[in-house]
Amino acid sequence: MNIVVMGQKGAGKSTVGAELARRLGLPVLDTDAAVEDLHESRTGRRLSCREIFRQEGEAVFRGLEREVAAAAAERDFTVLITGGGLMLDPESRRALRRNAILTYLHAAPETLWERATRRGLPPWLEGEDGPRRFAEQTALRDEALRPFADVLLDTTSGAPEALAAQLEESVAEELAVRQTAANTYGEIIRVTTFGESHGKAIGAVLDGIRPGIPLSEEDVQKELDRRRPGQSQVVTQRRESDTVHFLSGVYEGKTTGAPIAMVIYNEDQRSKNYDNLKDLFRPGHGDFTFYKKYGHRDHRGGGRQSGRETACRVAAGAVAALILRERGVRIVAHAVEVAGIRANTCDYGVIETNPVRCADPEAAAAMEKAILAARSARDSVGGVIQLEILGLPPGLGDPVFGKLDARLTNAIMTIGAVKGVEVGTGFAIARLRGSEANDPLSGGRHTTNHHGGILGGISTGEPVVMRAAVKPTASIAQKQATCGLDNAPVEVEVLGRHDPCIVPRAVPVIEHMAALVILDAWEVQSRLNPAWAETLGAVPG
Repeated sequence: MNIVVMGQKGAGKSTVGAELARRLGLPVLDTDAAVEDLHESRTGRRLSCREIFRQEGEAVFRGLEREVAAAAAERDFTVLITGGGLMLDPESRRALRRNAILTYLHAAPETLWERATRRGLPPWLEGEDGPRRFAEQTALRDEALRPFADVLLDTTSGAPEALAAQLEESVAEELAVRQTAANTYGEIIRVTTFGESHGKAIGAVLDGIRPGIPLSEEDVQKELDRRRPGQSQVVTQRRESDTVHFLSGVYEGKTTGAPIAMVIYNEDQRSKNYDNLKDLFRPGHGDFTFYKKYGHRDHRGGGRQSGRETACRVAAGAVAALILRERGVRIVAHAVEVAGIRANTCDYGVIETNPVRCADPEAAAAMEKAILAARSARDSVGGVIQLEILGLPPGLGDPVFGKLDARLTNAIMTIGAVKGVEVGTGFAIARLRGSEANDPLSGGRHTTNHHGGILGGISTGEPVVMRAAVKPTASIAQKQATCGLDNAPVEVEVLGRHDPCIVPRAVPVIEHMAALVILDAWEVQSRLNPAWAETLGAVPG
């Protein structure tokens, strides 16, 4: 893993970064120097970055930066000191962030000005309004870079040695967190979930939400009620109200800009139902893999691996979905297949009128019968959920590693029961010819949508269409072959209350994971290209 040092001109990136590398015994790569080396290798001329930019133009300079970033991303255990503008480029930032801890050095404006002009004024700062231009650029870069930082360091005062020691300690803490857990999702809109199925509570901490957005517990509760257990005979009969409580981040009915902490207390745990599983591995579950990874596990209801954790995602996603609705974006998911029974029609108005959440009422009735039959046979069934994101403007998502379809797929695949995702026409597109698969354009719109609303990893403005394959519930009351901690063969029956089909309650989970991804991508795009946001008009929240 690399350590990326980014920050303002005059923040001390070079001196503190070099001292950090010395303390850690790691090599240093200065991206500005690497750009100069790359340019010299191709032209035979040794120019500074400023001279390359001025003589060759910004396009050439940024291209060199991207090449350097791509090469640097392939390194490991290196301190990467970045030029001021490199991390503003989405492609370069994505490349470097894949395997790195991002540190951001900042200082008081007057300190930055004094350091930046210590050896004389650069040409772009000459004139009476030089300080103003410097302050404006500093503020813009701070707003753009700070949200991506894993570690912040104020370098206003202190010797490089002391500052590097502080940075080393903070990097070590960040690394320790990364090595022990992966419970946080997102770049600017970040959600961390916590809790276990049979613990005292579950919950989420949602960060990055702008202040002043009207929000109430009722806004979140109505979405949680859609995922709540015990709604019908086709879901688990565990009785949980899933009542959400705001702990922070909302005051007088509006978001404050602080993290929004939400907790849901567990009310109907029956841990004794799992006593026979303490030393056994349930087939189809993560029991075996959790034990092999950690050497210890919570067997009660699956602990952290339980689907109950997804209530936290719905709580956080409900906030994101509310904001997106104000921006004209609607996210709808519905069951299109259960137990091999497929929907043939689509009426959004009937999705919430049947327990399966299918947009075809006739298919919904057949699906419900199939689920109840599986329950009677002490078995379970799976299905397919279709996700549609409507009203999404073009321009969201980043090329290469930050593709919108890749991010959505990743988010949906983090849901435990999902085993496959396809976009647009999906796997069926492999059976088409190019002349059939391509989507023609007319008047700035695509006339077909095989691509599912995303091309080149970026939204096109057409509906985003995806489908997720949901496996049959792993917990079934039939005898199954397994083994225990001693690897001896044994048969097991999984008692307790479980969904005979996960699809109905997974529908809102998929919707709200998508909402978190879309809002995060929107915030990233708004910071990278403010002109893009301006073309959309006033954006609430």
